[in-house]
Amino acid sequence: MLPDPVVAVVGPICDRTLKPVALTFCRLYQRVSWPSCRLTALLAGIVLSLQVQAEDTSTSAADGNTIVYPAADYAVSGPQTALDMVRRTPGFVLDEGDSDLRGYGAAGGNVLVDGARPVSKTGVVDALSRIAASQVERIELIRSASTAEAQGQSLILNVVLAREATSGTWSAELERNGNGKLYPRVDLSFSRASGGWESSLRANAFWEEFPFYTNRVLRDADGELQSTVVTDLPSTLVNAYLSGETKGPVAGGILKLSARLGRYRYYFAQPGEIYLGRFPDGQPDRTALTRFSNSRWDLELGADYSVQRGDWNWKTLGLLTFKDGNEAQSDPLRDADGNLLSNTLVDASARPLELVARLTAARATESAIRPEFGVELAYNRRDSDFALAVDDGTGPVAIALPGADVQVEEKRLEAFARASWRLSDAITVDGELAIENSTISVSGETNQSQSFNFIKPALALTWRSSEQLSWQLGARHRVGQLDFGDFAASASLNDGTSAAGNPDLGPDQATRYFLSMDFRRPDGLALNLEAFYEARKDVLEEVLLPSGAPGLANAGDASYRGIKSQLTLPLEKALKGARLTVDAQWLKSEFDDPLIAATRSLSRVYSPLINAEFRHDIESKRLSWGLTWSAANDGDVYRVAEIDRLRTGDAYGAFVEGSALGLFRTRLAVRNAGDKISFRDRRFFDGDRGGPLLRTEDRRQVNPIFVTLTFSGSF
Repeated sequence: MLPDPVVAVVGPICDRTLKPVALTFCRLYQRVSWPSCRLTALLAGIVLSLQVQAEDTSTSAADGNTIVYPAADYAVSGPQTALDMVRRTPGFVLDEGDSDLRGYGAAGGNVLVDGARPVSKTGVVDALSRIAASQVERIELIRSASTAEAQGQSLILNVVLAREATSGTWSAELERNGNGKLYPRVDLSFSRASGGWESSLRANAFWEEFPFYTNRVLRDADGELQSTVVTDLPSTLVNAYLSGETKGPVAGGILKLSARLGRYRYYFAQPGEIYLGRFPDGQPDRTALTRFSNSRWDLELGADYSVQRGDWNWKTLGLLTFKDGNEAQSDPLRDADGNLLSNTLVDASARPLELVARLTAARATESAIRPEFGVELAYNRRDSDFALAVDDGTGPVAIALPGADVQVEEKRLEAFARASWRLSDAITVDGELAIENSTISVSGETNQSQSFNFIKPALALTWRSSEQLSWQLGARHRVGQLDFGDFAASASLNDGTSAAGNPDLGPDQATRYFLSMDFRRPDGLALNLEAFYEARKDVLEEVLLPSGAPGLANAGDASYRGIKSQLTLPLEKALKGARLTVDAQWLKSEFDDPLIAATRSLSRVYSPLINAEFRHDIESKRLSWGLTWSAANDGDVYRVAEIDRLRTGDAYGAFVEGSALGLFRTRLAVRNAGDKISFRDRRFFDGDRGGPLLRTEDRRQVNPIFVTLTFSGSF
């Protein structure tokens, strides 16, 4: 919470101004905690009071909805790349997009480069990392952007580049984990402009080990101790990627070509000691060694051509993504003498392929109404193979699971039209209508096909009540993007769970209503608040499938609501060069579960999600230091016969960084200071969650401290 003196100052202002409105809105969201409502009202009151006290200073902007941050504004923190600058933009949180979503339009984040999204579904961070900070001329924050590139985002950041012949960045990093092991990371990017063409290349690789210590206590329905399990999980992640982009003039337009190729591998060998009917006291009764390996190759190729013809900008995009992955698991269980009691084995592979073609046309000239039209064609295919076997010491025996060998194909067409209508200098209306048609075919064990047709409208009203304060009220209907992996069988030996594939899955839908506020002052104060409510339909939850096995299905309707906020608070009056940034979300959901005939939350809704950073830049010494905090949160996963509750503890960190002789920058960072602790409370039921309790499992996991030393520079 905020300090008492702050509350005392702004409290009367809140009571007279925005607090009644905010609290009334919160009451509509009864499941959002009352402290969260009061904090939201307090933040709104602070903004209004600061606006009243501030001088009426016009912010440098291209128009009323565009806030301009010159590159010089970021110099005090010594950024090396455009990514560093984006992450330090006041009141803005980077949305990297979702590479797993099908298509291009729905997968984008909230950052543009020279007014356009990267020609990639995975490349927002990658593209920004290839751009040296010296190449950035300014950063524009656009409120209520109306272009198709914005994809309904209330805030969009546009990185505007200057033209340099040659530039590059480099970084080398050493990290020490809680077990005392050191491992490296390297990152190198290079950009060059020549003959009207601009090209960039990036190579990055890292190797990282996460040591987790876990203690599990299993009890029966009466609370009697059944066993305890002590495990040590040193999981390892290895990545190596090469990416690049080139763009230049072709036939009166601009052609962009991009490519990304890389190797991903995540693996662990988790030893476990099992004590039957007792707590750990020396010699275990049984031992286990859970092995997991997931590796894949990633390839992405993209092409984008844009040209202006008359009053219209035309843009054509093509994109190909392909992944080739394999997964192997084993879980041998042995007695105290080392004799094999059982072993479960999993062997799986997945090869998703996506081809996307997209054409858009937008009016280029200024006018009160700016229309835009577009069409997107997509072809998706995923080949999945899955094998599950159990070995009791006499040899492996295959276990049949529905959806083990599946090929899923989708052909999708989406056409859209949108328009932005500027009613006045302060009021803008944005409308959109999209029509989607798709056919999903499943072959393998089951052969069937489904066709879907959706209409997706959106409408938003933006009111700029002053140069510093903007409001947006709107609604948008969206259609979820299915994960084709859910059509196939899967298993996790570490959790002892498995799920069958479901060929009857359909997309979930949601109608989102939102009210947002964005306030910014020239001194760096920024606050963005959004309250939203979603009426969801055909949500995906685990049920008992007709085959008798558990798996995901469209289980019914639900509501989802919350409050999101991003705050940047300069602390110049208290400490020159200091500021506080906070990104916070409070989320609640309600789902009428037909399995237990009761209302519960949706699976995997974790709240609150709060990340805060205090940063102090000492310009005279070219030195910065700071503290970080991530708040504890919790949420549930509902399986057919299990409720799995996860609670993560608070996480603390600190950093110090500075320039050395003006040649490079050094950063020393600590995360998980004091060892972050997570808890899992698993409850198992007889038959399903409507049946009697069978047993419980409590897990306590310690995530140890990490220390990172990074050297970086530019040329």
